[in-house]
Amino acid sequence: MEVEAIEGQPLVTRVDRRKAVFSLVSIALFTAYFYPSLAFLVSRWSSSEEFSHGFLVPLVSLFLLWRKREVMRETPLQTCVWGLPILAAGLLMQVASEWASVSFLKALAVPVALGGFAWYLVGTRMMRVVLFPYLFLYFAVPWPDFAIELLSVPLQHFSAAASTMLLGLVGVPIERDGVHMWTPRFDVEVAVPCSGIRSMVAILGIAALVGYLTQGRLWAKGVVFLSGIPITMLANVLRIAAIVVMGHYISQEFAMTFFHDYSSPFLFFISALSLLGVKKLVEKV
Repeated sequence: MEVEAIEGQPLVTRVDRRKAVFSLVSIALFTAYFYPSLAFLVSRWSSSEEFSHGFLVPLVSLFLLWRKREVMRETPLQTCVWGLPILAAGLLMQVASEWASVSFLKALAVPVALGGFAWYLVGTRMMRVVLFPYLFLYFAVPWPDFAIELLSVPLQHFSAAASTMLLGLVGVPIERDGVHMWTPRFDVEVAVPCSGIRSMVAILGIAALVGYLTQGRLWAKGVVFLSGIPITMLANVLRIAAIVVMGHYISQEFAMTFFHDYSSPFLFFISALSLLGVKKLVEKV
């Protein structure tokens, strides 16, 4: 028996080495094939304020995987052929994006193919362990332009109407026509960048992360995640109202330069604090 065990060790080592070489070659081929999509993602993250958080998303996913390292060590690896159809779908999306020049498909192809590739290599049990870190990668995918335009218009009108109502309640002399708001000393238009769509993209990712870390059942996590939408909208209303107050009582230059440009951290602080409050609340239920 001892002889058999000793003789078996080189075979196991050779098998492990083959798997390691296969994995490295597959990763290299995957990176080479999806290089245009990866380059597009980096370019979009660099040039777009809405999706500049994309650089942080893979790092957060890696951190979440690191937190699960003990469970991952105890989970057996097993190839699963069900990952191949998803991998094939990602490969076809890459081809279709190049053929039809659809940038959204080009960006979406990467996480789709990565999920299928990982599922095939590590198996279903491991994918269940790393499911959220994987799904979190989709927050790095830039939304299609038509979706941003579709959501921006109602968000513009809501932000303008809600800000006007809030300012009227606190005694600021304010009037509104559509997305145009004005006081006797200041006027402003709620444009697409001020609609809150930029903040919503990033804050939904934060809401998903906070929801994932929420202790409790699945419904509690879902409540925290979905609360990111109204929280973002209300925080943006407060930001617009504060800009109008600054412009009316201080100066238009101060409101539209310093405060307008540097009030985004205020928006994120309010939103993150509110999400943590919702988390604490649902954990007590």
